[in-house]
Amino acid sequence: MRGRLCQCAVSALFLFSTVAYGQNFKYQEFVPAGSTQTVLASINARGDVVGIYYDLKSVQHGFYRSAGGSIFSVDPPESQGTIATGIDGRGDISGYYGDKNGSFRGFVRRSGGAYLSFDASSDTTLTVTLGMNSTGNIVGLFLDADGNEHGFLRAPNGAITVLDMPHALDTVATAISDAGQITGNYTDAKDTQHGFLRGPFGAYRAFDPPGSTQTIPTAINRSGQIVGYFLDSSQVQHGFLRNTDGSFEAIDPAGATSTNVTAISPDGVAVGYYQAVGGLQQHGFLRHTDGTIVSFDPSGSTQTGVFGINGVHDIVGNDNSHSGVFRGFVISDAP
Repeated sequence: MRGRLCQCAVSALFLFSTVAYGQNFKYQEFVPAGSTQTVLASINARGDVVGIYYDLKSVQHGFYRSAGGSIFSVDPPESQGTIATGIDGRGDISGYYGDKNGSFRGFVRRSGGAYLSFDASSDTTLTVTLGMNSTGNIVGLFLDADGNEHGFLRAPNGAITVLDMPHALDTVATAISDAGQITGNYTDAKDTQHGFLRGPFGAYRAFDPPGSTQTIPTAINRSGQIVGYFLDSSQVQHGFLRNTDGSFEAIDPAGATSTNVTAISPDGVAVGYYQAVGGLQQHGFLRHTDGTIVSFDPSGSTQTGVFGINGVHDIVGNDNSHSGVFRGFVISDAP
């Protein structure tokens, strides 16, 4: 159970970017009480954060951290392991958990503290939430009785729409914008993954960055810019930005051997992390709208992950700089 939860908790001409290292960041590091490892997932417009942590028994719990720094656990009453994946503008939290029967169920925790569990289909035993927009719409995936993956959209009133790219074997919805656009990936008959964009009225469009053999979108902003990663013919992983006109830009910090772009702000600032030459270190990065990339790490970190950015460029992630213990952090891109 824990392996599947962690895996799901955490997808023309290229314009290449330059890299800068001179920008200074102020880090606010934190650890939920009782945590041995902390992993961030999402941040909302006012700076509230959600993610997961592992306790001393290696059980996963969701958590919430307010912009002011207060932290509490997020666990549905029947949970045997919880992952919090999204938070909207009201402070409602989405996620999924394992129950005592071995099923995985989605949930919403209202800002007042009430929990509501849900399944994306009446016959599924696996519902995974992956994205949430500011008004409480949730996307993710579920398995049908035959083990096939389908995407889903859950509206704030609880209505669920199944999302399937036409003629796809499997579909996964990874993110939804405040304009109602949904992105994700689908698998074709040749077992190749491609990106897709679903408009707010239900029309689908497939896409792949040039040279891609596998495409995984991870985030979309209100204007429709999409970020994610893809594999080339040599199985090297690159980041990408898909612009609203359908053009692509590569996102690969200098010295990167593997890049993952995980989030994009409303005004197009992208963040993520990359493996350096030799594969012994992982660094966070921020890509400004002019293409400049800033690489960063909290002091002493050998493994930095970055997973979210909001409209005022508050950035969330985690780092390994404490004898193997991962801590969460929030930073601003202001010098």
